Amino acid sequence: MRYRGSSKIKFEHSMVPGLLEFLETEFEPLEYIEAIIPGRISRTDKAGNGLRVNFKYPVKGGAKFLAYSSGAVQEVFVVTSRPDKLAAYREKAKTRPVKLREKPRKPSRPQLETMTTDFLRGLGEPAPSALVPSPFQEEALELVTQGDVIVTAPTGSGKTWIAERAIEKHLWHGKSCWYTTPLKALSNQKYENFQRLLGSDKVGLLTGERKEKPASPLIVATTEVFRNALYSGEEKPWLAVLDEAHYLGDEQRGTTWEEIIILAHSETRLLLLSATISNADEIADWMEEVRGSRPFIVREGVRPVPLRSGFLTQRRFILPLAGDNVDSWRKSAREFDPVRAVETLEQRDLLPAIIFLPSRRDCDHAATRFAEGSWKESVERLQIFAEAVKDNPYLWTNPLRGPLVEAGVASHHAGHLTGWKVAVERMLAGGKLRVVFATTTLAAGLDVPARTVLLPTLIARDGFGSRALTTLEYHQMTGRAGRRGKDKIGFVVLDPRNERDLMLALSFQDAEPEPIKSAFKVNYHQILNLLSRFDLNKTREILSKSLLLHQQSSRRELKSMKIMLSEELRKRIEILQRLRYLNKDLELTKFGLRSLVVRHENSLIATEVIRRKMYEPLSPAGLAGWAAALVSGRSPRRVIESVEIKPLLKLVAELERLERWKRISTFQFIPEEAGGKAAVVKQWVEGKAWEDLIRQADIQEGDLQWLLLQTAEVLHQLEDLPLPVADRAREARQKLLRTPIT
Repeated sequence: MRYRGSSKIKFEHSMVPGLLEFLETEFEPLEYIEAIIPGRISRTDKAGNGLRVNFKYPVKGGAKFLAYSSGAVQEVFVVTSRPDKLAAYREKAKTRPVKLREKPRKPSRPQLETMTTDFLRGLGEPAPSALVPSPFQEEALELVTQGDVIVTAPTGSGKTWIAERAIEKHLWHGKSCWYTTPLKALSNQKYENFQRLLGSDKVGLLTGERKEKPASPLIVATTEVFRNALYSGEEKPWLAVLDEAHYLGDEQRGTTWEEIIILAHSETRLLLLSATISNADEIADWMEEVRGSRPFIVREGVRPVPLRSGFLTQRRFILPLAGDNVDSWRKSAREFDPVRAVETLEQRDLLPAIIFLPSRRDCDHAATRFAEGSWKESVERLQIFAEAVKDNPYLWTNPLRGPLVEAGVASHHAGHLTGWKVAVERMLAGGKLRVVFATTTLAAGLDVPARTVLLPTLIARDGFGSRALTTLEYHQMTGRAGRRGKDKIGFVVLDPRNERDLMLALSFQDAEPEPIKSAFKVNYHQILNLLSRFDLNKTREILSKSLLLHQQSSRRELKSMKIMLSEELRKRIEILQRLRYLNKDLELTKFGLRSLVVRHENSLIATEVIRRKMYEPLSPAGLAGWAAALVSGRSPRRVIESVEIKPLLKLVAELERLERWKRISTFQFIPEEAGGKAAVVKQWVEGKAWEDLIRQADIQEGDLQWLLLQTAEVLHQLEDLPLPVADRAREARQKLLRTPIT
């Protein structure tokens, strides 16, 4: 459900003429109404020259009305605890005159061409000019010397420039800094950028499985690594940059961001960067409660490269995305044709373009349509490809190399190896590609814009099926249109199959992204880390500082949530005591202290394997297989070997029974997938060839690389234990980290 400029009116569909204005003036001001939800529109034979709204009947939780206007009828559901107060509408219809416009005449072909020409006016490259900092950049750079700063500005507006200049200043004065991102790939990219900017001797990298120059004055890291460093109580950088700060509301990882803001030393300046924090004031209020001083908020609403949104008609004209023009759109029975779309964009000088598609298979299939094509600068692309994959010979056999090198058309998604994605991103950044077919991963923070973003659909596919894009996702995708210094205008073009996508895009254009909502969770590793430094009362106090509690809308809700968190803390402590990580005085036992180095989402399972010495019969490859069973990511479609993991499954079942006994739940563990993950990783560590593993397990290269890197991170943590398992974990990780994984 979308919010469009109102705290109560929520709707996904169009409204009959006059209804929105009526609801805003008649219903919305009423205090006893909680929400107003218009439904779908149907045609009706009932005559009428204006808007008529009639009470239909009370229902559980509210009342229903029928709104008649212009030969259409629309149901409206009003959420209220007092439907009786609205019953007066049964006898008294509310009627308002509505000025009806004549149905517009369809524009002719010459008129459509003129509209397209007007839409594209201003297209092209700007004159070369020196980069002059924007006022918001200079303001943020000044404020970060005075306190915490939240910067919310459009994609491509130069938020990273603020961090770079601030870090340069701090390093010049001998002060340490951290730059954190939510993605390992993004951290690797920033690591390379900062080495070029500051010199390789001043920059280190920490991403879980990689540790480069950890004593450097600037550490580039994943956000989880910085959180772990803060738990030790020893890390007090002068400046910490939290890039992509909207991850604060991420369901799986948002807790990490909250922990950082709560645990960071008061002397550390926090610089939060994001293009999509719509409730920055609320976040600032919370940070003031937690850290004692209110962060400065720097907002910038103007893009350095303005966006222009339009849509393709069936006859391949491009019209501005506006309500009056939607009538020119006609439903197409054809499936999306990537070749036709690229030809249209090329004819209109709208390349390079990023075309976002719902699935990996869609991206790969679209790229293969250009297998016989050719495009300029193929020699330059071959050079970039050879440089990017020089240590990874497997990429030369990628079936999509032909379209990439010869035709300048690429597929980009998480199913590809990192080396492939790096090559694609370098080509796009250098202007050597005409089109990239991508899933949403390309929009999640990597700085690779294009002149045009084309959206054939506003449907996304995730692990739960198909769904409509969120406002945040739409803004992330369309924010990739327009290259600073290369384009006067960035273009967003829809090529829809249905009117619903057009109406949804219209609603997204000026809508704010969904506000950040806390996803804070209590977990075992968090509790052990807090109790290793603080007593129970202080631990409760720290947990009570969560954004989750701050966002409770009433005193009653706040009290209820506090009780719930306190109860969950108590129950998890009791489980940790039962398993002998804590003693009766809530002091960490010897093994409890050792377990602090294992920081995985399923850390309790991993440490129990160690505590119970279940790893002893396992070879290094077998240990790697068990570690793989605990990590997230896609599982192979085929199980290529029967790996003995029954003891592990029995352990998980035992721990899950403990949690059910306490009526809590934690583990992200899918027994049906554990065997497949364990088998493919075990065989890789034993030396099986990459191509054979991919083919036999039926798994995409990028998914296997992710699985192996996640496994390597768990093994790396086990290496820090002062126990015999450390040597076995080290041997397994060394065998695992070979081409093409590294």
